[in-house]
Order: sequence, then C-alpha cells, then structure tokens
Amino acid sequence: MITKETNRIVWVDLLRLIAMLMVITAHCTDMYNARPQEDPMAGFWGMFIGSMMRPSVPLFAMMTGLLLLPVKASPSEFYRKRIPRVVIPMVLWSVLYYLVPWFTGLMGLDKSIISVMFPYVYEPSQELGATLKNIAQIPFTFNFYTTHMWYIYMLIGLYLLMPFFSAWVKMNDKALTKTYLILWGISLLLPYLMQVISPFIFGTCHWNAYGTFHYFAGFTGYLLLGHLMAKGNSLATRKVVALGIIMYLAGYAVTYFGFSTIGAKYTYAEAPELTQLFWLFCTPNVALMALGVFMIVQRIKITSPKVQAILANTTKCSFGAYLMHYILIGPIIILLAPLKLPTVLCVICSVILVFGSCWALTALIYKIAPKWAKYIVG
Repeated sequence: MITKETNRIVWVDLLRLIAMLMVITAHCTDMYNARPQEDPMAGFWGMFIGSMMRPSVPLFAMMTGLLLLPVKASPSEFYRKRIPRVVIPMVLWSVLYYLVPWFTGLMGLDKSIISVMFPYVYEPSQELGATLKNIAQIPFTFNFYTTHMWYIYMLIGLYLLMPFFSAWVKMNDKALTKTYLILWGISLLLPYLMQVISPFIFGTCHWNAYGTFHYFAGFTGYLLLGHLMAKGNSLATRKVVALGIIMYLAGYAVTYFGFSTIGAKYTYAEAPELTQLFWLFCTPNVALMALGVFMIVQRIKITSPKVQAILANTTKCSFGAYLMHYILIGPIIILLAPLKLPTVLCVICSVILVFGSCWALTALIYKIAPKWAKYIVG
C-alpha cells in the first residue's frame, strides 16, 4: 500500500520496524551467547531467540534495493546525498562508544561493568591511550565496542557500488538476472563448503582472497532480490503467507540447530568463526528466513492513518535507533538485574525499554536540532 499524501510504502515502514526490533533483540541476547551461562536455560534462550533474529540485516539490504534501485541520480549526486548521512553519524557515535570504557575508569567503576555493556570484549581497557587508538582507527575498522557498526561500513560499500550495479539493473534482462541469482545462491554455500572441504576453496589461498564466486557473493544479492520483489507476485495472499512461514521455519531450523550444536562444543572465545557459522547473513538458511519475512509483510495492509503515521515516524527514527541502541542495552540490563526476571522476560523488557529510549531520544534530537539531526542520527 502506498499512501496518497506522502507516497510512502506503508508495508516497507512496517518491515523496517520489524528489522529494527530484530537487531535490538539479537543484541539483547548477546550477553547470553557471548559467554558460558551458569543457568543452562539462559544459554538456551539466548540461542533460541538470537537465531530467530538473523533476517534483520538482509531485510535492511533488501529494502535498500527496493527503494533505491535503479539509481536515478548521477553517481556524484547519489554519493553526496547518501554517504555523508551515514558516515558522519557513524563517526560521532563510534567516538562516543569508544569513550565509554575510559569514562567508566574516570568514575571509578570496575572493569567488569565494561564486559556487561560490551559482552564480546574479553579484555577491556579503561586507559585513555586505548580509547584514542580505537578512535584513530574509525576510518578503517570497528571492534567489539562498536559491534553493530560493521553494517555501516558494508552499507557504504553498497552505496559506492549501486550506481554501477544500477546500470545493469536498468537493462531488465531476465536471463542475466536469473543467472546472477543462481551464482549468488551458490555463493551462499561458501561458508559451509569452506568448513567441510577446505578453508581455501575455488582458488582462494593465503595470497588470494578472491575465489570463483567472490564477485557474485555478499549483500548485492539481497539488493537485487529487494528490487525484484518490490511489486510482489500474483499468488493468493493465503498461499504467500503459508510459503513465507514454511521458508522462515525451514531456515530457522537450520540456523538454530546448527548454532546450538556448535555452541555446545565451543565458546565464542574459543572458536569465533565456527560458532558464528550458521548465523552468517549470507547463507542459504538466513536468506530463506529473510525471504519468508519479506513475503509475509509485503501482503499486510494497514489502512489506519494513525498507525501509518506511527510507522512513518518509526522509519524516520530507525537509523538513529540503530546507531545508539547498543550503548543502552548494557545499562538497561544492569537496571533489570535486581528483578531477577526469567531470561525470556528480561529480553522482552530490554527490547521494549531500549527501543522506546532510542525512539524518544532520536525524536528529541530531531525536535531540538532539526538542522543538525541528519548529521547526528542520520
């Protein structure tokens, strides 16, 4: 559905909200997945819930392809409009994240609080030198203080590619499109083939990272899928929903059982690449989950103007929520700890409080600094 007043695609606003909630929920389970748990049920729920959230980033990539392909502006105009609005906020928030450990030291807090706020940081430092080193590396890399920022680096790469990719998309050659998607589908198997056959496969080796399917791999496939699926299909809604549910559940089964099986043998600290194998975004199981969610949400019709307005506002605040949510999760979990809530309830409460706080703070920034908001929260 496209609203007449704003020309918005309402179901895409809903899909963005779902993807954002998936991101926050996934990160609210980090504390249960990053380290062994004394309570086995806490570890179980961390794996169970975390596995459900893997379509989040693929959904964002599909929405990018849906909304921006084919690119209508010139490359220079497209870059000027898109890249600063993600780069500047990323740098500002990355600096803030890197200052947090140093601030905890100034406040006289024990280092252990850093590991609660940033579960994948196993050797935290409160030294100013370490903080300045992290800040100096922002143009080149991120680390576990800014875990979620990897997405921004990836998104910048997609933006750089899109004007060139768009030129091919405009050709609308069905045979080429089908061939590309087949080759991309094969590339989704690479993480598993590298474990089963060899870490060096299809020409990759110590001196070459670019194997046979490298140029068809990654998130460009999700861009193209989003573009192709923009208009939906002719199947009845009942069949689409049923198919979407089957795809999601099939992908989830592989994702959860694969992740939990490896997680029972290794901790993240012992084998980070292996434990994350079934959670990788560019794998067949996660792609199935993302496609299933996309197809279902695409058929949801929202006619209430009030709900449409709320979803539109959520979309406006979504990038700001993405940037700031990770810094709020730790403090909120610390505040909830005395309540001794069951794991599931703790995750649910954390997600609600984190998302609500992010939404309110982002909206406040837009209200008090409208001219500067795009450079702060995108």
